[in-house]
Amino acid sequence: MRSPSTPAPPEVEPIPFSRPVTPALRGKRWAFLGLGEMGKRMATNLARTLATHSAPPLRVWNRHADGVPAFKTWAADRGVHESAYMVIKDLKDIVNEADVVVTSLKDDEAVKEVYAVLFTAEVGHDTTFVDMSTTYPTLAGELERQASSKPGRSFIACPVFGVPRAAERADLVLAIAGDYFAKKSVAHTLCPGIGKKVMDMGANVERAMSFKLVGNALELGFVELMSEAFTLCEAVGADASQLVELIREQHGSASLIRYAERIRNNKFDATGGFTVAGGLADAKHIRQLADAHNVPMPAIDVAQQHLTTARAIGRADYDWTALVAGERIASGQPPFAGKTRLEKYEGA
Repeated sequence: MRSPSTPAPPEVEPIPFSRPVTPALRGKRWAFLGLGEMGKRMATNLARTLATHSAPPLRVWNRHADGVPAFKTWAADRGVHESAYMVIKDLKDIVNEADVVVTSLKDDEAVKEVYAVLFTAEVGHDTTFVDMSTTYPTLAGELERQASSKPGRSFIACPVFGVPRAAERADLVLAIAGDYFAKKSVAHTLCPGIGKKVMDMGANVERAMSFKLVGNALELGFVELMSEAFTLCEAVGADASQLVELIREQHGSASLIRYAERIRNNKFDATGGFTVAGGLADAKHIRQLADAHNVPMPAIDVAQQHLTTARAIGRADYDWTALVAGERIASGQPPFAGKTRLEKYEGA
């Protein structure tokens, strides 16, 4: 806690770029591709922002058709009228329909598949591509090179920090990298349209994706450490609810408190959070990046093992705090049961 004599830290502007001379919203046509748990929330907020500024309706597209009705329902329940967006059925039409194309896709393969189509389109206007997916860094570099192979195209890496619940509130942090003027042209729409803060990662798009994995490693490490602490707490017979209270009093982080409460209460519904399957995908990228730079990350190694255990017993769709199952099984406790005393786990 800061003492009264310690000066307050200087306020940092949420966007590190000045506003473009040309109005950023009114004339540009935006598209959002990928309407999953994160995407439908971000697209809803972006559509609302564009409509508020009398901009053209947001173009939306999803790889799987069943995601569109879910998006429509989600948007309607949050007061975003269908006039605020247009559903585009054919991916090939997106580039002709939009000046800025934002992507939020499941994994590296989905990103490669979608951009292979986007980059083959012939258009007569400048296009900025903004990828918010979590991918291995070298893929971002490859996409930037492909984008720059034709005039008028810019590629920006802009991974986001935050779970779906934060995306719903436009409470995400955006790490943006790429061409300076391209970043400047979109930043004031993305914030506050999608996020609360933009962090400038410079011109190197691979750096932004690397930073995203570093941030996710931090979160995964928190979850792993918490799973170990709660398992020990239960094993020694201490009251785990008091450990939640200690975390709340000592640290005050909403994320840490959320992780603690889910582990303590065995509530692993991933709605508004992050899944075991997603955690494994991130852990794989984190380990690959760490190996490439000769950085040992034992905490992530153990977290990956525990995520694998949770998946193996059929919990890939649980919240990633379910990795506690691996720690509990290793210590002889049931994986997803509340504990008052130590008892041997005999398996399913």
